[in-house]
Amino acid sequence: MKQKQQTTKRKERVTLSLSADMVERLRTVVYWSPTLTLTGVVESAILSTLKKLEKGKRFKKRKGKLPVGRPRKDQAS
Repeated sequence: MKQKQQTTKRKERVTLSLSADMVERLRTVVYWSPTLTLTGVVESAILSTLKKLEKGKRFKKRKGKLPVGRPRKDQAS
């Protein structure tokens, strides 16, 4: 039987807002799927999306931190 190679990676907490409907759907899927966790499902979805976005592209390393908080309202509005 093949074992998955386990590596210890540092984890960071990320806070984000999702629609209440999406959160409920996620919790329901995890509840009825004993092998799944909220973190596992979210990590898998993000990894899949990152692979698609990065495919064939090279992104330069960030020069600084991302802005925190809500995006500013457009002053023209």
